[in-house]
Amino acid sequence: MNDAATAYRLATETKLKDFTVRILASAGVPPDDAAIVADVLVAADLRGIESHGVARLESFYVGRIRSGILAPAATTSVVRETPTSLVVDAGNGLGHPAAKRTMLGVLDKAATAGVAFGAVRNSNHFGIAGYYAMLALERDMIGIASTNSVRYAAPTYGKDVMLGTNPWAYAIPASDEPPFVLDFATTTVPRGRLEVFERKETPLARGWAIDANGEETLDPAAALSGALLPLGGLGTERGGHKGYGLGLLADVMCAVLSGGPSGTALPLPNDADEPGKISHFFGAIRIDALRDPAEFKRDVDRELRAFKRSRTTPDCERVYVAGEIEYEKTERHRRSGIPVHAKVWAALERLASACDVPFDVER
Repeated sequence: MNDAATAYRLATETKLKDFTVRILASAGVPPDDAAIVADVLVAADLRGIESHGVARLESFYVGRIRSGILAPAATTSVVRETPTSLVVDAGNGLGHPAAKRTMLGVLDKAATAGVAFGAVRNSNHFGIAGYYAMLALERDMIGIASTNSVRYAAPTYGKDVMLGTNPWAYAIPASDEPPFVLDFATTTVPRGRLEVFERKETPLARGWAIDANGEETLDPAAALSGALLPLGGLGTERGGHKGYGLGLLADVMCAVLSGGPSGTALPLPNDADEPGKISHFFGAIRIDALRDPAEFKRDVDRELRAFKRSRTTPDCERVYVAGEIEYEKTERHRRSGIPVHAKVWAALERLASACDVPFDVER
């Protein structure tokens, strides 16, 4: 077995969710909220997005609850509502429950009106954006989700850290093909990827990040002290200005539209933790408001297959469509176990001991 393989241990989906719920409950999170958080975190690990999975359980959630920064049992409130829109104040609670319930509310409104949109303010990190967009799939709807974040990225031509990773996610149902799920940060990579590379002691790819002086760097530690670059990388030659525009768009739609903090009102990574600074945005489109759902999904199948059957470049075996790799990883991890990096595994064991919770997640 190679070093990469031995760096991971396998957990089962159910056990990992149960463990996450127990840990959160020990921090005072209500059972229903804890179950939502666990579902979102483990969904990330199932999809192979380990930067947003249980690796963040202590640092992003339990640690912030215990330090008094994040409210474990927050009261959410509706700020504004119409037949096609919803704005929610998350009360400085965990982002996942407020986000999921708001997205479900948006879906309920779209079921009647055909389309609906929603936003959440005074929230915190909510995990992977794709989770919320995918809630639309079982209802034959198209789902949209976005969030802003703590500032990690510099704008095109700049070195000041001005924007978060600010992802967008779209989920579109198909018929026989897996759904089209586009879930992407508007930076070259999420900040969590830098943390993963630092943990694995692996150099970054070119074009991902700059150091504190604004110079491109391959050193994860230097990048964590500098800034991520917009999707596309340095300058405009590879489209960095487009990633910058998408990131700013997310900040406007999530925060400015909901009345939450935006731009430089958001904290930097090394600032003292500030409660409830994050905002989210959601949308839903009922397919039959535009055309017959069966016909639409048939045509989505045809569209996806055309791309997947197109010719590959040398040394590449397949052309993928958005969400296909994550879909296949989910199927594989449900059969064989969820890979958890050895360092994350050790951190979870320490957390379990500190919380007096049994650590029994191994496959």
